Amino acid sequence: MKLLPSGRICAALVSGVLLNISVSVLAATPSPQMMAQLQQMSPREQKALAEQYGIELPRGVGGAGQQRADPGVLGKPGEPIELFDRVPRTFDGLDRLSDEQFRRYQRDLEDDKDELKRFGLSIFDREISTFSPVDDMPVPENYALGPGDTVNVLLYGKEQEELLLMVTRDGKLQFPRLGSVSVAGMTFADLKDVIGDRVKRQFVGTSAVVSIGKLRSINVFLAGEVIAPGSYSVSGLSTVTQVLYAAGGVSDIGSMRNVQVKRQGQVVVTFDMYDLLLRGDTTNDIRLSSGDTVFVPMMNSLVTAVGEVRRPALYETLPSESVKSLLQMAGGISAQGYRRSASISRYAAGNGFRSRVQLDLDSEADLSIGLVDGDFLEVARVKEEIRSQVVVRGSVARPGGYAWREGLRISDLLTDIDDDLLDETDLNTGLVVRRSGQGLEVEVLGLNLLQAINQPGASSDLALQAQDEVLIFSLPYFNDSYKELRDAVKDSSDGFSKGEDDELIGQNDLRMQGVDGELFLAGAQAKEESEEEEKEDRQDLVEEVVFR
Repeated sequence: MKLLPSGRICAALVSGVLLNISVSVLAATPSPQMMAQLQQMSPREQKALAEQYGIELPRGVGGAGQQRADPGVLGKPGEPIELFDRVPRTFDGLDRLSDEQFRRYQRDLEDDKDELKRFGLSIFDREISTFSPVDDMPVPENYALGPGDTVNVLLYGKEQEELLLMVTRDGKLQFPRLGSVSVAGMTFADLKDVIGDRVKRQFVGTSAVVSIGKLRSINVFLAGEVIAPGSYSVSGLSTVTQVLYAAGGVSDIGSMRNVQVKRQGQVVVTFDMYDLLLRGDTTNDIRLSSGDTVFVPMMNSLVTAVGEVRRPALYETLPSESVKSLLQMAGGISAQGYRRSASISRYAAGNGFRSRVQLDLDSEADLSIGLVDGDFLEVARVKEEIRSQVVVRGSVARPGGYAWREGLRISDLLTDIDDDLLDETDLNTGLVVRRSGQGLEVEVLGLNLLQAINQPGASSDLALQAQDEVLIFSLPYFNDSYKELRDAVKDSSDGFSKGEDDELIGQNDLRMQGVDGELFLAGAQAKEESEEEEKEDRQDLVEEVVFR
């Protein structure tokens, strides 16, 4: 037995049908329980199941009994509106995929994350869209009445009565004791004035409050590059964007900037969806009338904006638009964008390769360059290097970059020995590394740190330039080489017991004592090794300077 997509519901319904009808019976009427299950299925599944098993569905179920509107009629009373049954949902059927198919589906989703998207198409994404039927929204004053609309009239004063009137097919209201009132094409605001005046003239001492009840449904046709073209029954308040959403949106090659509304063969409005998406302008997002056709043609030009723009994406462009227009659609240049370095790569007509056009985005002439289908605009990034700073490195409390200004000196960066320097800082030695020759050469200036701090503004207090590096050293006997040597000497003494060699212990104690700020090292060889290590430690700070 072949089951329909509804799975278990269809199987249960088929079982119930087979138990209650014989082979010789060609048609049967389903039970209430079967009808309850049937209502959970889509109209297409209901109709297919009914045809397969000879079930006669009641009027209005599975599309039975529906009538098409006459082309010349503005509107008619319709069935309850179902905007979203025609287009299948994106994730239906995932539970029926095999493990391998599901893994392939996940890989496709991961690949799509890095791919540039076409701007605006996500508005039709059913998982995040906020479009909904508009049957219960307030009726605007300029709403045009038509056949199928209902009007509520409340009389108060000498006469008190509440009337529910419906616009007939010939566009009239049959008002008790007032007669026929022609309202087809009349706006809601005009309707209130007309009925109010007639009630005051013909019912002395009585006034009327007029409101709109249930709205009519209209039939519109969607054609062109939409996901699901065809005829739709929608609310009389539906606009162009709302019926496009009901049809699943614009296809990948459909135009979002030239959506046409045709009425009796004539284009009555052209809607640019970028006006809505970029500026919130709904001027041309008009309400539709019964019999209207919404036509989406193919797009003419699609260009790409990447790099340092705020919204990298694919953008549909019109023939009159330029680089400036594209940057506006892309949200402008980001803070990291370098305006003087941008380019367009484009396909040259008749050539088998792409050409490149260099742009200066500060130039109005370059901004006015027209766009061609397939253009690829890329805005470069600024250099991350900071030019207006001075860097302090080495034996200081707070190393790093400091803002440079004209007249900045060493004493402005290091003002206090206790607060700005470490205990092991060598106050007699320092270096200022400076770029010269357009940054291609390096100049090294010697520095007496103690004099620079104690005598601000003196010749020893060097004036700094932008991008200078100030290198501050530590004392030799505080560096890592000395500490390692001292630990090695101490470890060697630990290998002897206290009673075995008191003389050696005494010598080791002497080695660890300081005299006039200098240390006695263990032997001539150890002293030479220590001096070499001291040079290497200082060399760590100036190694980059030597490399330059």
